[in-house]
Amino acid sequence: MRLSPRPFAGPIHRLVVSFLLLAGVIACGKDSYISETLGPNASVEFGDGVEIISPSDTLIRLFADFEPIAYQGRPAIRLDRLVGGVVDHPDMYGYRFIGTDGFYANMPGKGYGDNTWAQLSIGYLDLADVRLLFETAQDPNLRKGHNVKYVIRVEVLRAIDVRWQDRRKLAPIAEIETTLLPEGYEGAGTAAITLADLAAYSLPSDIDPSLRQYRVLSRDGTSLPRLLTWEEMHTAFYVPASDLLVMPDALGPAYRLSEPAQVRVEGGAR
Repeated sequence: MRLSPRPFAGPIHRLVVSFLLLAGVIACGKDSYISETLGPNASVEFGDGVEIISPSDTLIRLFADFEPIAYQGRPAIRLDRLVGGVVDHPDMYGYRFIGTDGFYANMPGKGYGDNTWAQLSIGYLDLADVRLLFETAQDPNLRKGHNVKYVIRVEVLRAIDVRWQDRRKLAPIAEIETTLLPEGYEGAGTAAITLADLAAYSLPSDIDPSLRQYRVLSRDGTSLPRLLTWEEMHTAFYVPASDLLVMPDALGPAYRLSEPAQVRVEGGAR
């Protein structure tokens, strides 16, 4: 697959995009968004490809390098093909598709959540409108706001997958406030995030987290020895620098997980 940088869009192209964005807002209502600028400056011409920003690299995927398929009678590229191969263990990341107007599904005031890797296998980029389309009947977590228009950038973000009942929402590590690991923990003084903060980011307001218990799993399916209470979630920390979950040293090595991936919310009542 050919990956190459492209020049910034010129003023005539930006004028065309502005017209298209205005028309899109009129047609699409509340899920459209226009910022004061035209959104991100990507190193690719709008309509030619997308810029993909991962934790380790930035690259360009050109649409011309893909054989389009038909979806709903329109030429399209499946999203897992468009973004595939960017990171190892892609199911440990969230995928944030950003339009030329700056709109993305998980933006403040929307909060629909970044796309999961599983959703990318049922998602398509409509090449005619450069818009995302999903097989929404297959995933109750997908919303109209995930159908981002005029896609120009994809951000690949390390995330923890928080699940409850048949719902899930990714908690992007980079957007959650860190604190310092206290004494009595491996790596004391290192920047870390409490699991309580990760869960609170994703859970809806109608769930009382203090009434639930929490199962924490790593990428390979290993879990902590038992469910955690909400109080204990405040004493469990994710350490981004080492990709570890740690609890007080006094609990022993069983309360330490490498590559934590999921928090499953169990028990309790609304």
